Amino acid sequence: MLFFDPLFIFAFLPVVWLGFKAIGIRVPRSVSIAWLLLASWVFYAWAYPVHLFWLIGSIFANFLCSIAIQKNVDSPRAKQFLVGGIILNLLILGGFKYSGFATESLATIFGLSLQPPSFLLPLAISFFTFQQISYLVTTYRERRMIARPLEYALYVSFFPQLIAGPIVQPGEMIPQLQSKTFGKTNLNDIALGLCLFIIGLGKKILLADNLAPIADLAFGQIAQGDPISALTAWMGLLAFALQIYFDFSAYSEMALGLGLLFGIQLPENFASPYRALSIIDFWRRWHITLSSFFKNYLYIPLGGNRLGFLRRHSNILITMTIAGLWHGANLTFIIWGFAQGLLLSINHFWRFSRVQLPFEVSWLLTFVPVTLCWTFFRAENLNEALQYFSALAGTHGWASTDGLPFIEYLRSLDQTEAWKQVHYSIHYHGWYPKLITGIHIGELVFSKPFLSFIQVTTSLLVVLLFPRPFVWMRQPINGNARFTKKAAFLCSFIITAILIQSGTLQATQFIYFRF
Repeated sequence: MLFFDPLFIFAFLPVVWLGFKAIGIRVPRSVSIAWLLLASWVFYAWAYPVHLFWLIGSIFANFLCSIAIQKNVDSPRAKQFLVGGIILNLLILGGFKYSGFATESLATIFGLSLQPPSFLLPLAISFFTFQQISYLVTTYRERRMIARPLEYALYVSFFPQLIAGPIVQPGEMIPQLQSKTFGKTNLNDIALGLCLFIIGLGKKILLADNLAPIADLAFGQIAQGDPISALTAWMGLLAFALQIYFDFSAYSEMALGLGLLFGIQLPENFASPYRALSIIDFWRRWHITLSSFFKNYLYIPLGGNRLGFLRRHSNILITMTIAGLWHGANLTFIIWGFAQGLLLSINHFWRFSRVQLPFEVSWLLTFVPVTLCWTFFRAENLNEALQYFSALAGTHGWASTDGLPFIEYLRSLDQTEAWKQVHYSIHYHGWYPKLITGIHIGELVFSKPFLSFIQVTTSLLVVLLFPRPFVWMRQPINGNARFTKKAAFLCSFIITAILIQSGTLQATQFIYFRF
């Protein structure tokens, strides 16, 4: 079940929310938690019920491990249980996610005939595994039992953040579940949550999914071995950079909004990363909770920046390469992660110079490398990525008139007849004389290349000019709330009307659902 499915919007969400509100009036807090937990498990099991057994089994095993850590808190065995729990989680994650990649790699390296194992990856296994590792570490550090069984199960399973994050730390959510006011949401949170959800829905359907065909066309042609011009390649790459931006931004806002509907404030996971003025700043804004997880549970344990210059930068490269591998069992993701590590190291080197670059230069030096790296992220394999970089460099020409019917008609004529047609068109049909190539203004404006250009540039302006709604709505003006309940409901109504006018509430799967 996906957030934009009509079944979710018009059936699942209203039933769960109304039930939650009704339960919260008269019954103990534990019943509200149990209701949300049941709803979250139904949500998770909707497409593949068998996966629910993996989720429940993982929750049960990790909670038992946390009890063992807490009971042996004054003994060396506590650390043994912690390490054992982490290793078990990573082995299960690695077995599901990377066994096929490892088998294929070994077969290629040693020339063996090995058949990769075939099984369906449990949905969201990367996210709920990391979240439970953070719980085990927190239990060990705080030397106490943090949550009761139902609270822990909901902390792991809460449906707004289960599938693609944010990766929530225990201290960010469990105290909210333990609050006496849990289950008693106020109208302000409901209004803000509803508005955030609908803004995210609009971003997904109206922006992200309309950019996808532009990117798919360019990368698809490369995958089929067809040459594309540099203009087409750059347009396709920019379209993908904006598609993944709006796709992940949409999911993050929808998750925040859904959390608020149930009185739970999830951590912000996306903070306008394309406005960043450095790579370091970019990674403080993009998938914030994942970056924090790798920093706290990998980079710092490796030594962080405490063990000298070379060790610091090797730790950065190791951390980002593993972060790339986390996204998928493919060499392209590993290279993407390593490239991000290199960019971060270069950024740290640059800081020593203390040279202040103009705003525009800093933005370009951040946005362009990040966008180029998306080539590895989007390509199906390394060869396709290299072919795409070749197209970006203009190997197959800088521009193409493919898709412009008059130009294709002229190509079918000999040179003398073609120039006669151009002269006739300019003289009798009012074509702008300077367009000696014979491109009619109307034909250009309504051509696919031009419409793609308008769509991509408009989307980029939206990224750069509009503030992120969660922060903007929360900031007061002269001590008064900036975003009132009436304004929230009005905004929700307007965006819903636009979506209905567009004729669809259907969308493609979120990109980060794959990870």
